[in-house]
Amino acid sequence: MNKVQKNKILYPDNKNGIYMYEYPEINGVKQYIQIRGADRKNPLILFIHGGPGAVVSGIFHVMQEGWEDRFTVVNWDQRNAGKTYFANKSRAGEIAKTGTIDDFIKDVDDIIKYLHIVYDFEKIIIMGFSWGTAIGAEYAKSRPENVLCCISVGQLVNYHDGVLTICKTILEKVPKDSKDEQRIKAIMDGFPDVPLWTPEFMKRMRFFNPIALKYLTRHARANYTAVIKSPFMNFREKIVSSFPKTKLLEKSLETMATYDFRENLNFEVPVQFIFGEEETICPADLITECFERINAPLKEVAIIPKASHGCFYDNPEAFNDALEKFLLSVKNKGFS
Repeated sequence: MNKVQKNKILYPDNKNGIYMYEYPEINGVKQYIQIRGADRKNPLILFIHGGPGAVVSGIFHVMQEGWEDRFTVVNWDQRNAGKTYFANKSRAGEIAKTGTIDDFIKDVDDIIKYLHIVYDFEKIIIMGFSWGTAIGAEYAKSRPENVLCCISVGQLVNYHDGVLTICKTILEKVPKDSKDEQRIKAIMDGFPDVPLWTPEFMKRMRFFNPIALKYLTRHARANYTAVIKSPFMNFREKIVSSFPKTKLLEKSLETMATYDFRENLNFEVPVQFIFGEEETICPADLITECFERINAPLKEVAIIPKASHGCFYDNPEAFNDALEKFLLSVKNKGFS
């Protein structure tokens, strides 16, 4: 991709649009923020990526196709992730010790303050993905005055229960006495209530995602090619984005391992759960059980057909349709 082609993607020719790539200081840390949309009058979405460490800022031109005409989308590389890591490399060890839910709530507070400087809006749409749903949901519950609605894509309920539930589903499909069965049983045997990312634990877990994808989905679309070809990250940024280092995300991983969404299911804002019918990370049973118990002024669930964990990427048309229908309901119910 040459410079002209790259600039057409970075800065589309929309006179009413906004296309910004900045490093404001967020809660004491210089953090990378993208703001993209075809019309400044459109609603504002803060997309909170998963992982921890699995940034999407390098593939927005693929992932957000169809979003930016209807919304202005903000992507944010979290603490020690993606471009934010490289902007604070000398402080990486210090930052690795941060990453509690309170830290991330304060981060989002500062991001919203920054966005008010560059964009005209009253409330923001929070969209969390996977691990990012923990940050998004807790922010929406603690700061409802700032949030129009909360959208959780692949809601993280509880890491321990989620992994074991997926493992049990895999065992129903995997050939008996196969290596895959042995590997899944090895993960389940003595699985700690609060996982620690030790070398032994990581050695077992390295088989989890590939085996889940092999037996639970036929429609997952890998985004590795989009990352590799991304014109918006250099080689080192691509490596860190594709293979986040656990040492850089020590506290965030601990927060994820101890998080339990079920401890507080009370929202003052509308809530939507979206997940793929071939979910491989966050089990549908746990998500739907929580959905039934949620207290919210409006709640909806959308199951995306022919899609896995990254359902917005696997089946974008169905995902966009579900998103727009929910936001129309929010508008028609008078939320503002």
